[in-house]
Amino acid sequence: MPGEWNEGLIAEGGILLNEEIAHYGQPAAERVAAARGPVACALSHLAIIRARGPEAAAFLQGQLSNDIKALGHGSQLSGYCTAQGRLLAIFRILADGDDYLLVLPRALAASLLKRLKMYVLRAKVTLTEDIGWSILGVSGDPPVLPGSLPLPDSGAVAAADGLLLARIPAAAGMRCWILGPSERIGRLWAAVPPEQKIGAKAWRWLDIRAGIPEIVPATSEEFVPQMVNLDILGGISFQKGCYPGQEIVARMHYLGRLKQRMYAASLAAPAAPAPGSALQATNLPGQPAGHVVAAEMGPDDKVALLVVVQISSHEDAVVSYQGIPLQFTHLPYPLAASS
Repeated sequence: MPGEWNEGLIAEGGILLNEEIAHYGQPAAERVAAARGPVACALSHLAIIRARGPEAAAFLQGQLSNDIKALGHGSQLSGYCTAQGRLLAIFRILADGDDYLLVLPRALAASLLKRLKMYVLRAKVTLTEDIGWSILGVSGDPPVLPGSLPLPDSGAVAAADGLLLARIPAAAGMRCWILGPSERIGRLWAAVPPEQKIGAKAWRWLDIRAGIPEIVPATSEEFVPQMVNLDILGGISFQKGCYPGQEIVARMHYLGRLKQRMYAASLAAPAAPAPGSALQATNLPGQPAGHVVAAEMGPDDKVALLVVVQISSHEDAVVSYQGIPLQFTHLPYPLAASS
């Protein structure tokens, strides 16, 4: 239903930019609403890959950076890497009965699904983009869940009335995904008051505030998982078996010295730089000091960013984008002592 849902969102005032419903005509007001809550977002810019079959868990265990056997009744971040340890994508994974749902940006879904299918071989697993399911995001302190659905405990996934409810990280207040058949999700969305509806840009600002990285086509194969803090966010298991890039990721953990980390920052600029944009630093003249992971305008009319930057530049230099200095801010979780 993604295309049909977007058509409906456009009919109620949604502005389609870069194949996502960016906002509903008042982006500044949506940013303020997102900061205050409660708000809801039709997450049509996210796609769901469904892994089904008796060997689905074993297949995913051999492809992704996290331990699928430890998923339990929660959700987990997990990276999918090249053989060189570079992130192709980051998934949030949760279980639907015996199936596994892999949620990622829609812009990457087709290429990642094709790549994953190449490695199925004789494994008893089927991989499909589940176009019959959609996701609604809610945020607030507490968020208002349409239909009086129960709010799961922190980090948990709950099943209720044929839907899945997953608590996801938030810098303040609480956030939750509601996943289920698109018709049901559409009815829940219709029940949200217009003043509480926000687009993908305001929701992504909430992701940035929570320090959650997103890999998009422009940054695919750019970062090793530790660079975007997946080790800190619980997105890497160093005890599980092999997966593509595992040797590189493990060597960095046990033997290497990480030179780049992801930080939060603010930028006094009129527009947000695109993911993958290069950053400069006074201690590294003539070469990039890092790259933008994600950036969106915030309610203070400054750009909120997640950036991967040389640790030495973060500690001892001025880091800038097109001559405008970044002001580093605090992530809602502690970095490693050497970061």
